[in-house]
Amino acid sequence: MPAKLEQKRVFVISSNENFHRYVRDNLPDGDYIIAGGAVSCTEARQKMMDESAAVILINMPLNDECGTELAGDLAENTCSAVIAVVKNEQETEMRQALEPCGVLVLGRPFAHAAFHQVVYDAAASFARLSAMSMENQRLQIKLLDLRTVNRAKYALMQYLGMTEEQAHKYIEQQAMNMRISKRAAAENVLKTYSDKR
Repeated sequence: MPAKLEQKRVFVISSNENFHRYVRDNLPDGDYIIAGGAVSCTEARQKMMDESAAVILINMPLNDECGTELAGDLAENTCSAVIAVVKNEQETEMRQALEPCGVLVLGRPFAHAAFHQVVYDAAASFARLSAMSMENQRLQIKLLDLRTVNRAKYALMQYLGMTEEQAHKYIEQQAMNMRISKRAAAENVLKTYSDKR
């Protein structure tokens, strides 16, 4: 069973103060906190450069823009789960436009239970995206490590006439002796032989 996650941060973007108040008063108990808010797309873009949130709620339209472009940008460029709250008569059109970007759409007026459900769904999406992002970063680092070690092995083979196995063992031995990672040992090898290229 997974451990209980820390409180989930919610960022609210709305030109309507009543919506900000509704979200503050009706977030699911205990698990969610307001991380911040904005009243326009311009303000949201500025604040989201420094803020992070599990869930971003956008009550559309906003004073300066509709908000669809902002929703798509945030869904594409952050790990946050984005919820667009739109008028019921626009819900179908907005779903067609925003769901391909990964934005959840909630028509208003909405029932309290529907609000909670979409927030729970968004938080689950955030958790999954965050895990995938961390795994992707881990794999990128592993790939970079592998490339660096392979380049160092090639340098040892080229300049010292080692076999691939000897070069591999040499890098491992250097890493153990110096108490550094194999990648750091490989980088030392590459520095040594970079002048000879």
